[in-house]
Amino acid sequence: METQDNTNIRSSISTNNDESNTNDNELTLRNSNNIEKDDKKLADQLSVNSEIPKETIEDPNDPKFWPRKKKNCILFIISLAGMIESLSSTIFYPSITNIENDLKTSGVLANGIIGVYILFMGVAPLGWAAYSDTFYTRRNVYLASFIIYIIGTVICGLSNSIWLLLAMRLVQSCGASAVLSIGAGTISDIFHSFERGQAYGIFYLGPLVGPVIGPVIGGYVTDYLGWRWILWILTVIGGLILILIFFALPETFAPPTNLPNPNNTTSNSRHRKRFDPTSPLRLLKYPNMSLVIVYISITYAVLYIQNTLSGTSFANIYHVSTSTVGLIFLAPGTGYLIGSVIGGKWSDYVLIEAKKRNNGVGYPEMRLHSVWIGCFFISVSYICYGWFLEARLHIALPIIAMFTGAFSFVTVFNSISTYLVDAFPGRSASAIAINNLTRSLAATLFTFISVPFEEAVGIGSIYTIMICVSFIGVVCLFVVSYKGKYWREKFNSRIDE
Repeated sequence: METQDNTNIRSSISTNNDESNTNDNELTLRNSNNIEKDDKKLADQLSVNSEIPKETIEDPNDPKFWPRKKKNCILFIISLAGMIESLSSTIFYPSITNIENDLKTSGVLANGIIGVYILFMGVAPLGWAAYSDTFYTRRNVYLASFIIYIIGTVICGLSNSIWLLLAMRLVQSCGASAVLSIGAGTISDIFHSFERGQAYGIFYLGPLVGPVIGPVIGGYVTDYLGWRWILWILTVIGGLILILIFFALPETFAPPTNLPNPNNTTSNSRHRKRFDPTSPLRLLKYPNMSLVIVYISITYAVLYIQNTLSGTSFANIYHVSTSTVGLIFLAPGTGYLIGSVIGGKWSDYVLIEAKKRNNGVGYPEMRLHSVWIGCFFISVSYICYGWFLEARLHIALPIIAMFTGAFSFVTVFNSISTYLVDAFPGRSASAIAINNLTRSLAATLFTFISVPFEEAVGIGSIYTIMICVSFIGVVCLFVVSYKGKYWREKFNSRIDE
């Protein structure tokens, strides 16, 4: 018979097995005292991170305790799959003029193939996330989304009118957009809280590779093969990823252990879930969600103002060629990649150290304290970038500002995204889908108004104004970092309604 002490330990931490009802293990240091001494390294982690007892570690059905190699393989696959979303957007940047001439359409409609894609990149994940969280599946969503993506991409390549191309870009975006929200859910499925920051940083390497290589590939393919070959290349890449997912990606969603008995039609009927594509929107009523996404949406708008105006700005001010402008985008791309890795580790480090200072008790809002340095350098970088261009200083200065701005942005973005995964257990895919929706709407809006905005206030002032507005988002983050725990405890029972 097990001792009373061990029984108490299991009862104090058994709720970690139900991610839909707990907020990532706000437990104490005493849980590790009874872990066997021959597992010293794991005991040290558990004492700091308040994770799950040794008995559960031996359960192969819990994805969080799958072998490290298996989890790394899954992380690699979803990161690779995530690349297709951003690659399919940025690869068209150099070919817009060619498409305009080939399909004999206006510049506004030609640019619409980017705008439509970005818009539905934010809208479509609501449905994917709702389906995933309702029917407890990740794998089926990956498979279905890539089939839709491939169909849309093939028809895009065959399009002879701008309207068919726009319609199929919508379909293509719906297929490609699933990975970002469902990928966050997969990370929540297989990694503990103290691992998620680094895991999310690695996951985002895939989506961040797209902006680095997309314009370069698109430019060369358009020049030497024609813009339709972009779509055939994307079809091949999408097909290979679909095959990889089918054969190598297992189901990671472990349904909550306390689901109501399906045979009990009286007392549990109200708990049954129904598929509702709009269900993620209900998370907006929680301040932990609505306040946090304010900052990301504003800074994402700044980012897309830069993406939209940079080509014209550098060409007009420094008289560089189109190919040189493409190379300039390697600066922010490199910042994204480096910041994704370093930012993930920094986020986990801040969380672990905060738990140590709090006697081993941790909660998701501790992670938000990792964003303040990044918020500061985002403000400095983009204000300097705008005024470097306004003053026509040496070309190296705005390029450096692009790098530091991108590096800082992705460190903050990773920490906030990981916080949303931690703060909404069981609804992680929906939480990230809401984040994607709001930032995509902001990006779409400012993509269209950036040119008249710049003409009205000037290139230096446009970034200064946007950064000043972003201070509202910083205040929101500050409030959530100190009040978020209270709000979660108050509203926790209502999240799964």
